[in-house]
Amino acid sequence: MDLGLLGGFDYLGQNYPPLDFEIVKAIDNDPYCTKIYNQNFQHRCEVMDVRSLDISKLPDFDMLIGGFPCQSFSISAQNPPRLGYKDERGMLFFEMVKILKEKQPRFLIAENVKGLLSANKGKAFPMIIQEFEKAGYHIKFKLFNASEFGIPQKRERVIIVGFREYSDYAHFSFPKPTTQFNKVPLRRVINESDNCNERLFFSEKAVAGMMLVRDKMNKGRAQSLDKPCNTISSHLAKVSLNSTDPVLFINGRYRRFSSSECARIQSFPESFLWDSVSEAKQLKAIGNAVPPVLMWHIANALETTVNRPIQTDIKPIESASYEFPNGNWVQLSLFESETIYISKQGNQYVLIGTCRKGIIDWIKQTSKYCYPISEEEIERHPELLNVSRIMIRHKKNVIGFFEVSATDVVVKPELKAYGYPTRSSRHKADTKYLLFSLEQSGLPMRDIDFNSFTPIMGKGVSI
Repeated sequence: MDLGLLGGFDYLGQNYPPLDFEIVKAIDNDPYCTKIYNQNFQHRCEVMDVRSLDISKLPDFDMLIGGFPCQSFSISAQNPPRLGYKDERGMLFFEMVKILKEKQPRFLIAENVKGLLSANKGKAFPMIIQEFEKAGYHIKFKLFNASEFGIPQKRERVIIVGFREYSDYAHFSFPKPTTQFNKVPLRRVINESDNCNERLFFSEKAVAGMMLVRDKMNKGRAQSLDKPCNTISSHLAKVSLNSTDPVLFINGRYRRFSSSECARIQSFPESFLWDSVSEAKQLKAIGNAVPPVLMWHIANALETTVNRPIQTDIKPIESASYEFPNGNWVQLSLFESETIYISKQGNQYVLIGTCRKGIIDWIKQTSKYCYPISEEEIERHPELLNVSRIMIRHKKNVIGFFEVSATDVVVKPELKAYGYPTRSSRHKADTKYLLFSLEQSGLPMRDIDFNSFTPIMGKGVSI
């Protein structure tokens, strides 16, 4: 995370310029990770358990960044239920909250695994967000796939960004994918010389054992060199053919990745040094890392927010009445999906979307609008990621006219943490949604040519 935050490195021929951040304190409880860190950064990292940190002695700082274990949370049987922890690892999250409450930095960035969204049957994540909010922060979060940002790995991670000031929150947008439709293949980071390194290849005994149980266990995860790699983990040094770890199949034989290949899969630059610790310790540190390139994109988006002119007069959403020209826009069937209509007006994409009655209050309270979408529909209609204006309606009533400040693709548990009423939704947990962040326009779209709109999703028809 720190390397991405600072920037100033090259990866696969792409330069990631320095960003305007400075590290004032870094701690880690792993002495080997700390040794690697201190080999690469000017600021020294201290070996320390965060629970022994004297918060009152911390220097003033603008941003707290880090990660915390997600497997350790419990939901206490109270009314209302509360977030607790199953073991001492769960305490680390609350240490982060303690620092926020006492020091009140301007920003927060927290990273975690995708499983955080579904932990404790989906109950833990909303409470984690609530704890950050109770510490005084406005929260945005997104599930990222590293392969969409120039990284040859399908690593999915939740990024949580917190803002002390509402004006920062209102104007921050998560970065848009750079390689959503042209992902970097694994072969770009593979060492040809490692294909001759016998130490990396599995023994005939290991292969025979995997083959005996392969049909039952779905193991032996040989990777395609023409696609991004599956997620690599912290037990790379102990990778086996009977685990879920990705491996390579070269000339009829299985081999594991070398440490230099793993570092590239995680998007570390060639200039990053690892030789201060053993290969096993290198692999553990690499597997636990946040891809620096992904963090650079997030930090760059935050820097853009800091440096842009701040608008503080965002108006609350209000209802509007409007008569559609050329008749009404209607649904073909009550039993089909709601329809959205899109039109290109000059250099802008304009969208007309529908909503059900049960989410009108949610739209008004959160300034957000969502619509279920598939991967195929995203690929077929990439213009949906560039919509700049929206009119939202329920039946014949217009909910409002809006400018779009940001567009994300999220999954259902993320919507739930935004307070979306998912109980009445029939969509599955892995359903993807377009999520538009809205700003009240206040101006009816009377300058829009309604005859140019076409229905592109759902089963609707215009008359």
